[in-house]
Amino acid sequence: MRCPKCRDTNLREVRVRSAGATIDHCPRCKGVWFDAQELEAVMDVASKELDIPSKARESETLSCPRCLSRLFHFEYPQTLVRVDMCKECRGLWLDGGEFTEIKTIRKSLEKRGKLEEYALPGGVKGGLLRFIDAAIDELEIW
Repeated sequence: MRCPKCRDTNLREVRVRSAGATIDHCPRCKGVWFDAQELEAVMDVASKELDIPSKARESETLSCPRCLSRLFHFEYPQTLVRVDMCKECRGLWLDGGEFTEIKTIRKSLEKRGKLEEYALPGGVKGGLLRFIDAAIDELEIW
C-alpha cells in the first residue's frame, strides 16, 4: 500500500504489542494507517460497526491506500485534530504528528479531570479510540 499523503512511499507494517494488531506506518511523513480489520480485531463486539461521523467532509486530496476511495475527515473527539477515514473499507489515517498532538491533548485533559470516558459522537467508538491511544503510547518510531 502507498501512503495517502506522500503517494509514492510504501507503508510499512508495525506491530502494536498490547493490542495484538498491526498498523501501517509511512517512514517518510510518519503518518499511520489503521485498517478496519485491525480496528475490529481490538474492538468490543458491540462496537464492530464503524461509521464515519455525520459531520465528516470528503477530502480533496487524500485517497484510501487500501481501496483508493476518497477519505473523509473529521475532528478526533475532544481535540481539534483532523483525522481521515474511508467510507468504503473503514480504515483510518492519522497524519504525521497528529498522533502526538492527540496524545498530548488527551493527557492534559486527563490530568485536569476533563477527559471524557469515550462518550463519542457520530459512530466513532470507544474501542477505536482506546486502540489508537494504545498504538500512540506503544509506538516508539516517532
